[in-house]
Amino acid sequence: MPAIIEYPPFFDVFQSLSEELSRNYGPTACGPSKCPAFHQTSDASRSKKDVIFAPAIDVFDTDRAFVVHASLPGAFSNAISVDFEPKRNELILTGEIKRPGSFADDTSIKSLRISERPVGKFERRVRLSPTTKIVHDNITAKLVNGVLEVVVPKVEEQPKRKITIETVGNPADDWVDAASYNEQNSSSDTIGTEKLD
Repeated sequence: MPAIIEYPPFFDVFQSLSEELSRNYGPTACGPSKCPAFHQTSDASRSKKDVIFAPAIDVFDTDRAFVVHASLPGAFSNAISVDFEPKRNELILTGEIKRPGSFADDTSIKSLRISERPVGKFERRVRLSPTTKIVHDNITAKLVNGVLEVVVPKVEEQPKRKITIETVGNPADDWVDAASYNEQNSSSDTIGTEKLD
């Protein structure tokens, strides 16, 4: 006679799954959007108690610029700050994402059962190549459909140029006059010499 296997009712399975999701993704949980183990952030951002998550990013290293895309669905441009630290060639993205409308109030939060969307204050630091020179004044940022795009232009390297050597007929007549390269006229001021009586 085959053994009879009892399966829990579907509602019990669903309730267990709901409790597991709440533990891993709830307001006080440690899920992919909140745990430092799930994303790479700086120690400084981890130590801040008010920083809840670090947004996911893509970094493109093109010939003319670094292009950074940060996923910030639900964010408004006036709630985002983009800074650049030239000493470390580091891009710093900070801001806050709030729940829409009345869903941000305490009554709606009490009714929250599953929370997977990253909501709250965020910070993400992007360290660019330390050997690449950046045009700081030309960094631009725009927010399109929940994606923040930051373009960090590189200093364009000048191509190698061949110098033509000029042939001189009489060196005594065409030799370089050092006075022509000095800011002051050599006849009025003499540097490094003293006049003796």
